[in-house]
Amino acid sequence: MIKLNKITKEIKGKTVLDNISIEFIEGNSYLLKEHNGSGKTMLLRLLCDLIKPTTGKVVREIKEYTYGIIIENPSFLENETALYNLKYLASIKKRITEQEIYDALKLLNLYDHRNDKVKTFSLGMKQRLGLCQAIMEDPDVLLLDEPFNALDDENYEVVKNILKHLKEKGKLIIIAAHGLSKEDFHLFDEIITLSAGKVQDISLNE
Repeated sequence: MIKLNKITKEIKGKTVLDNISIEFIEGNSYLLKEHNGSGKTMLLRLLCDLIKPTTGKVVREIKEYTYGIIIENPSFLENETALYNLKYLASIKKRITEQEIYDALKLLNLYDHRNDKVKTFSLGMKQRLGLCQAIMEDPDVLLLDEPFNALDDENYEVVKNILKHLKEKGKLIIIAAHGLSKEDFHLFDEIITLSAGKVQDISLNE
């Protein structure tokens, strides 16, 4: 479980998050929606400790969670191949096997493009490569900012099925997205709506 306890975040005198208290539980999936502002992205950054709150606490039931992260636009070594990019990240983390890299590429329909340079990829392919980076470690927690951006219909369904599978494995999944069809809300246990940095509504899917 990760618990946000009365979190406020201010940047240059502006309140981006205002007194946020939410609990996120393993095995559940959460959708963060926002009518305006940058609160949902800031919330993801707080959850994985990329930034600290101005006031309040982030309480983690397990101190050593592993995270799979896409926050804003994934960045790559554009002049290198997709496979090189994934192996480079794996060499930094030192706990990802070559087989896990290949499995992620296959899951996201990029295996046949593994030796292509990233600079030749479409936006949708880069988005899927970012998802490969996020899932290849089999992380405890997935934090995904707009993971469905630029995907065609086929790969949209592929990503949805991957998320369903990871949820069944007991992963904690938190997705920030806008423009999702209400038909896809069934993917989430809770839908959290932010407005002007505050929690406006939390809806439970039953």
